[in-house]
Amino acid sequence: MTSLFGEPDKQIPLAHKLRPQDWEGFFGQEKVVKQLKNLKKPTSLIFYGPPGTGKTTLAHIIVDKWSLPKRFLSAVTSGVKDIREVIEESKRIGTIALFIDEIHRFSSAQQDALLPAVEEGDLVLVAATTENPSFRINRALLSRSQVFQLQALGLEENHEILNRAITSQGNGREFSKEAVDSILFAASGDARKLIGILESILNLPESNSMIQAGDVEDLLGARMLNYDKNKEQHYDVISAFIKSLRGSDPDAALFYLAIMIEGGEDPLFIARRLVVFASEDVGNASVHALPLAIATWQAVERIGMPEARIPLGECTTFLASAPKSNASYLAIDKALAYVRNARFTYTIPNHLRNAPTATHKAEGAGKGYKYPHDYPNHFLPESYFPEELKAEPPVFYEPTEQGMEKHLRENLRKLWSGKRF
Repeated sequence: MTSLFGEPDKQIPLAHKLRPQDWEGFFGQEKVVKQLKNLKKPTSLIFYGPPGTGKTTLAHIIVDKWSLPKRFLSAVTSGVKDIREVIEESKRIGTIALFIDEIHRFSSAQQDALLPAVEEGDLVLVAATTENPSFRINRALLSRSQVFQLQALGLEENHEILNRAITSQGNGREFSKEAVDSILFAASGDARKLIGILESILNLPESNSMIQAGDVEDLLGARMLNYDKNKEQHYDVISAFIKSLRGSDPDAALFYLAIMIEGGEDPLFIARRLVVFASEDVGNASVHALPLAIATWQAVERIGMPEARIPLGECTTFLASAPKSNASYLAIDKALAYVRNARFTYTIPNHLRNAPTATHKAEGAGKGYKYPHDYPNHFLPESYFPEELKAEPPVFYEPTEQGMEKHLRENLRKLWSGKRF
């Protein structure tokens, strides 16, 4: 457990040195800052947003405004023992503002350990997380905290932060416009990463020439894509991928597929999502979709990357371009909802019962069953619902006019003489 502020003799990173100490020095997140300024008294807060958006800095500023004793814990290295030590200290000295970084890494039991102290006013919790609190923070703790969502900083905001840093720490070194653009591009909206890149550049041997884009690219090497397969962005990208497929935009779908592949996503995860999509969103509009998706899954499993990108691309473009229908998906959910919620008893009609033995046959099982293949068009207008539902049989499947499903609908209407479908 340490103070919120670094010790004087430490080699402090430039991002920490440049951290604003008051509202005037803080740049960006105007809406959140306005709300924080309006707080009348100390209250538990959870800051939620991508890395480098100001969560820790806002915690510094608001806690200083409250003039409370402050303590810092990282959920990566701390446990219930550390929490209890802070709580015991609060019993002696009064309310403590406890900042917990990456609180989503705390287990449910660790989060529960905070509740009594927060309820009784021994602790004012100020926490930061890159994960959606609704998924990773206990409901009880959420209900006792105000949640502030911080957005990734825009290009203009990051540009201003970079200019301020160069002015105060650049020792007169000059940067070309292209070099500045390269730094902003590599930072991807993360102010901490932005300052880290600048610090690395300023540590390079000085020369009389202006720092160029090539210098930045030589330092950074291959640019790390802003994608984390273990965090919320993973779900945002796969969501955008699926919605692009559903919206029949193969180019957008390929864009998100490329982000996932380049970001190191598990290709089998992508393949499994394609299988689900083929059945849920293409369905009977193209009966080729599901076999192709399953073949893609098998191909990815057997050949691995980088070659697996090829069947993934093929399947993605086909599914995005294929006619769409979710009728079969809706149908099974309707049937499940009917069975779960409707109050009814059912008796399987004798002519539909299984008759594996002479005893079953003697009881009438299977008697009167009419084999459709013995009739013209391999069909006869028979009732297959239980006796209790014959009067008003439920309707689950409503085939659409999309793709191949149109032919299924026409065939069903013809067979049932327009009485159904």
